[in-house]
Amino acid sequence: MTASATAVLAATTSLSGALPTHAAWRDNARTLSAERTWQTARTQGIWMFGDSITAADSPDLAGLLRPSGHVLAVDATPGIPTEPAVNQLLERLRHSGPPRRLVMALGTNDSDPRVVARQIDRVLNAVPATTTVYWVNIWKHRWLNRGAESDRTATAAINAAIERADRGHPNLQTVDWWTTVETDPHHYLRDGVHTLPAGRAARNHLIERAVYGPGRPARH
Repeated sequence: MTASATAVLAATTSLSGALPTHAAWRDNARTLSAERTWQTARTQGIWMFGDSITAADSPDLAGLLRPSGHVLAVDATPGIPTEPAVNQLLERLRHSGPPRRLVMALGTNDSDPRVVARQIDRVLNAVPATTTVYWVNIWKHRWLNRGAESDRTATAAINAAIERADRGHPNLQTVDWWTTVETDPHHYLRDGVHTLPAGRAARNHLIERAVYGPGRPARH
């Protein structure tokens, strides 16, 4: 269990003023892979749903996976909260079989860990036990914004919700981005949320290692 989660396991319900939901996410450009890519990645790669971090980092992740023959299919919209992203996943599942490997990199744009927990349950109820779900936890402390300290409290609570779900579902695995960033946030992030090149490389390698095993050392 990460230190952030331990600190808030009993305090995940009073988060007013924490991580704001970005209501304007619908106006942002959506990164969406071609249908052929989704079908190939269903059995030979990864389906990935995320927000602006995924939109920015996924081309490098696709390149990292390509030499080993793995395909990455991405659906990512800057600012999107977890619930509408899960809605998009469920819509895709209605039109094709479930993937073997599903990465959910969501939660940064949510304000309530209870909502995140419900969405994790929706995902796990929608896929069979043969689908492994990898949920990337979050690190958010917008040091350029006034009042950003509330980000840390909310981040810890959302990560605790992800960890609790992990313990209750054998086909759910947490990808611990928080612990990596916490060692040196300014090395990995440009604004307390979005990655610098070192952060992009480290995050992508965390995902690759979680999904396909520790064949390569992590990059920091």
